[in-house]
Amino acid sequence: MAIVVIGGGAIGLLVAGKLAQAGQEVALLARPAAAASSARYGLRIAQAGATSATPPIPAAPEAGALPPAFQQPELAVLCVKSYDTAGALPALAALRPAHTLTLQNGIGNEEALAEALGAARVLSGAITSSVTTRPAADGPSEVTVAKWGGVGVAPLAATGAAAAARAAALLAQAGFATRGYGDYRALKWSKALLNMLGNATAAILDLPVEAVYADERLVAIERRAFGEALAVMRRLGIRPLNLPRYPAALLALAMRLPRALLYPLLRRAIAGGRGGKAPSLLGDLRRGSTRSEGEVLYGAVARAGALAGVAAPVNAALWHTLRDIAAGAQPWENYRGRPDALLAAVDARGR
Repeated sequence: MAIVVIGGGAIGLLVAGKLAQAGQEVALLARPAAAASSARYGLRIAQAGATSATPPIPAAPEAGALPPAFQQPELAVLCVKSYDTAGALPALAALRPAHTLTLQNGIGNEEALAEALGAARVLSGAITSSVTTRPAADGPSEVTVAKWGGVGVAPLAATGAAAAARAAALLAQAGFATRGYGDYRALKWSKALLNMLGNATAAILDLPVEAVYADERLVAIERRAFGEALAVMRRLGIRPLNLPRYPAALLALAMRLPRALLYPLLRRAIAGGRGGKAPSLLGDLRRGSTRSEGEVLYGAVARAGALAGVAAPVNAALWHTLRDIAAGAQPWENYRGRPDALLAAVDARGR
């Protein structure tokens, strides 16, 4: 089966590399530097104290430059940032894959892809591994697995169930713990719950997650944002699910515990659950990105809540603050290392 992975970031390289190591017919669509390095040298994958190499992976910066065997592939795996979904649509139109599996973070990517490609050709996915990548100037790029997770897969339409099962089987053969789900909305909202914890607060304050969870006032903000997301999910009829190696449903139940029991649990689960990797939203700000995936996390919760009649002021405050910092509308210095400033912004939105 021909597979094209779209996106040369950490997750895209990990998926392409693992598929290549499993002997799958895989190619990579990525920016010129990542494409050239992967095609010439392959990748190095560091995991659990061991490093393994992949064979060279066919790669190109444009769909038309991929080898003929990867034109009209059976499966495309979309691993670009959520704010780049629209930019990936021309590549998907050129490739014409039978099915597209999105492993992107956030809420709304599936709907955008379904509008462009048709729901029957779109598969929803959630990956729970924590991964970093280090490009090499002359040699293979290295992908480091900070915390190994798994992949959940769900079809958007009933007619995609068989394709979802095939995609899950391919990923399982590549070493991923996989699980199929029937409700793609529950899958993606449950993954969003994971992505929201220890992310926007650390990014806005430019602090390690450990520092955020050492401050009970900030943990309270995290809990309130999570609770708002659960309230919106309940109104929409979406139940949290346990994902591969990430028990979102159990975490949702744990949020009801008294503070004295919950806060130490969150410190261990969230601060220690990233394997030392900086939160993605903080990484974007440090790279100077003017766009943020907070839009499809906290922003999505706030928008869905507004439409459903459920208040989500903490999510709205986190998203608006993060958006303004990324866009340059507010100086980051107003918040860096200043929890009181963030607490004030949240309180102002909640009045």
